[in-house]
Amino acid sequence: MDGPNVTLAAEGEAANASVGRNTSTPAGAWPPPIPAVHWVIMSVSPLGFVENGVLLWFLGFRMQRNPFTVYITHLSIADISLLFCIFILSIDYALDHELSSSHYYTMVTLSVTFLFGYNTGLYLLTAISVERCLSVLYPIWYRCHRPKHQSAFVCALLWALSCLVTTMEYIMCIDNEAERRSRSDCRAVIIFIAILTFLVFTPLMLVCSAILVVKIRKSSWPSRSSKLYLVIMVTIVIFLIFAMPMRLLYLLYYEHWTAFRNLHNLSLLFSTISSSANPFIYFFVGSSKKKRFKESLKVVLNRAFKDEMHPQRPEDSGNAISVETVV
Repeated sequence: MDGPNVTLAAEGEAANASVGRNTSTPAGAWPPPIPAVHWVIMSVSPLGFVENGVLLWFLGFRMQRNPFTVYITHLSIADISLLFCIFILSIDYALDHELSSSHYYTMVTLSVTFLFGYNTGLYLLTAISVERCLSVLYPIWYRCHRPKHQSAFVCALLWALSCLVTTMEYIMCIDNEAERRSRSDCRAVIIFIAILTFLVFTPLMLVCSAILVVKIRKSSWPSRSSKLYLVIMVTIVIFLIFAMPMRLLYLLYYEHWTAFRNLHNLSLLFSTISSSANPFIYFFVGSSKKKRFKESLKVVLNRAFKDEMHPQRPEDSGNAISVETVV
């Protein structure tokens, strides 16, 4: 595996494509046109960045926390990091910067951070679906025996796992020094990530989601928190449709870059859409059809993230009532 291809595969072409453009374009000639996909990415990613930033501010300072909002807070942080990196990498591609040592390492850092945010988002969505599934299958445990800080502890473990996986991928497959190692090292990491993603986390997410759908359709008691379950289902579906293909393509790039390079820009766009769509999902699911765009964002988010399964203190319920009346 030659060095330029490794770098392109890791950085998503938006990161280091300027190298290819600068070396392939004769002096004084016009650079090749920027793909339309990059213009869309540069338009959508700032919007998604702002949306997730506003959502993060509400979750951190304006709303009461429950186990679900803890996961959503961490998911928003992962989405913000991913969108920021995609936007900067696309800008770099559009400006066609000359390659320098400091510029190269900046682009690599952004690309690795992008993968870090993506991996964390996948793991967090799986944790959300698993916890919701446990709350349905074992409601007594969830109400009475669930550890108070379980969500924060699980999020910390998932961030650590994502850091480990991303570091392994960078050291074995992305770093230029990987050329000196055996290709079997990178291939082993690819197999490990593929197993972790497609044989552990994704099936677990799908199974738990299927159980949730079956239980909700057969039982009437979860109807009070139907919006919360709808938020989970729609978020997972959007992620599987738009973001999951990127992980598969990234793994294929390391071995078959030339065969899949034309699909790479599209996979980056899909990942941008997936991370930008989550705040829209929360808003439209939480808003009332009759009062849409007339209620305050705090009321809408409280309705979307309301966890009827989680026990509340008397003062919490009083506050929740007052929140619902604010417009």
